[in-house]
Amino acid sequence: MSRFLAFFFSVMITWQTPSHASLTNTDIINPAWATSPTWLALLSYQQGLINRNYTSQADSTDFFLASNGKRDPYAELIATFDGLFLPNNLGDAHPRCRFPARYHWLIEKLPVVTSIPAAPKCTAFDKFKEILNARGATMVFPAAYLNSPSSMFGHTLLRIDQHGQNDSNRILAYTASYAAKNDPSDNQLSFVLKGLMGGYPGEMSILPYYMKLKEYRDIESRDIWEYPLNLTQEETEQMVRHLWEVSGETFDYFFFTENCSYRLLGVLDSIRSETPMLNDFRFHAIPVDTVRAAWQHDYIVDAVYRPSIVNQFQYQLSLLNSEQQDLVFALVNHPSPDYASLEQYPLEQRAAVLDVAFLYSRLANSRPQQEAAKRSLRLLRNRNKLTINTALPKVPTPILRDDQGHLSGRLQISNGKFRKQSYIGLDWRPAYHDLSDPGLGYPLGSELKFLDMSFRYYQDDGVKMEDLSLIGIKSITARNRFFRPLSWSFDIGGRRIEEHNKRSWAPHIEGLAGPAWEFKGGLLYVLAGGKGQISNKLQDGFDVRAKTSVAYLRKTPSQQLLLSTNFEQSTKNHSKPQLNLLARHDLQIGNQWNIFWELQRMKFSETYQTEFEVGVKIFY
Repeated sequence: MSRFLAFFFSVMITWQTPSHASLTNTDIINPAWATSPTWLALLSYQQGLINRNYTSQADSTDFFLASNGKRDPYAELIATFDGLFLPNNLGDAHPRCRFPARYHWLIEKLPVVTSIPAAPKCTAFDKFKEILNARGATMVFPAAYLNSPSSMFGHTLLRIDQHGQNDSNRILAYTASYAAKNDPSDNQLSFVLKGLMGGYPGEMSILPYYMKLKEYRDIESRDIWEYPLNLTQEETEQMVRHLWEVSGETFDYFFFTENCSYRLLGVLDSIRSETPMLNDFRFHAIPVDTVRAAWQHDYIVDAVYRPSIVNQFQYQLSLLNSEQQDLVFALVNHPSPDYASLEQYPLEQRAAVLDVAFLYSRLANSRPQQEAAKRSLRLLRNRNKLTINTALPKVPTPILRDDQGHLSGRLQISNGKFRKQSYIGLDWRPAYHDLSDPGLGYPLGSELKFLDMSFRYYQDDGVKMEDLSLIGIKSITARNRFFRPLSWSFDIGGRRIEEHNKRSWAPHIEGLAGPAWEFKGGLLYVLAGGKGQISNKLQDGFDVRAKTSVAYLRKTPSQQLLLSTNFEQSTKNHSKPQLNLLARHDLQIGNQWNIFWELQRMKFSETYQTEFEVGVKIFY
């Protein structure tokens, strides 16, 4: 009976409506469809926080069929419906070829409209589908890379998994990745400022996975986590349709909001709109948080660890004894390496030494390059002479993944005493991690904080902002004879300074660099550089200071210890040196809870002050 009614209704519509124009009414196009989660996701519409009007985040005019489609989801829906009846001889220019995901969704909404013409031949889209050969997808998370502003918080992209894919050919799959189209002539500071303010367009690109692996794992030495997604074949096909629609289209790019991870969630929302994720990321989208969201929304079924090439080398080197490690270094760096010294070891150990040495030869920055290439080839030839096939052990999977570490937001409540006055402290930081935070899931020696604010309430002095870090970065990496990285730190913000026995607010910018070493299970580092600050309480209104910092950091799964000495000397004769000694101990008491104490001894001019603070940190 229901089939008969559907047939009767479709016949009546066709008989009563010889042209498609009369079909564009609320009997056929339900206005509610224009605000359905799927339609909004397909066209990247977001509702304003104040006026509640819809605006698409897509900026390309050819992304819309209606002249006012960017701001009117219903007008765009009507124009999309009208596109069904355009001549099929338009080929790849036909709306159904340009926007297959929208039409797939719309036609599913119109099962009784029998007068819809047959689909046109979409040669370009069919070729796109054939190349991707999609059977599923994997979310890929390259860990944070502090030496690139656009990758400081990490990155996410989609790998389009293919039919017949296995471990040996996985790198040939394609990826969908959203990134800023920056001006190559821009320096790092311009890149950061434009990225913060949306000064670059962003674009979704489709590239082979091996190219991304080379960039992230080998060149930038970033660990990679792969998260296979539990998509059905129908969801996978709709994802491919949507990727075709957005590939090459431009969106405004913002480092902390509309970034790579935000756009990736938009793709997932377009295929499973009943559980949208973008609504939770209106103010900032940190890649590791979007991975957590995908876990919470049951997209992810597993996690696969791919260590960076540097971590592979460091681990495999640790399996050799000290004499064998000396030999690895000599085989790569000595002008005339002694291969005969390998004969003292059993065959398996010789093979292991040569394997590790060859891997090191690919990482060492030897000069000239031509000579380095010859040494790598010599190592490979000597290795091939050994009639043994051995594979060095793989790097163990970390105890915790990046997405299993502490959450990105942090609230800190404390009670302390300074200058014999007690205070209550409140610190808030929306992102992301500092040296005193729990280390599991984060690289040792890394710090990246954004909008870190500290307030204090003194009974005699009221509420004061004590410290503000707009952006604070530390990259502390241990040196050894194999690698000699430069550790560094950068901070821009403001804090209260001691001047003429008064504490006044002073904006500042600071940059330090120096070496670091492994020491007693932790990191010992020495950084030196400069600091500029401005304040109407300072003579001339500004001060430029030389600064040296010596610190020791040690972390265990449940504790963090930080000891530091900071010395500052003004370049002006009238300002006295300043010295700060700090000891801080954090103890993890839950997955997202820490308690801590901190003791500081400070010298300002000729006076000494002591500050002691205890408190709790809550991650959210």
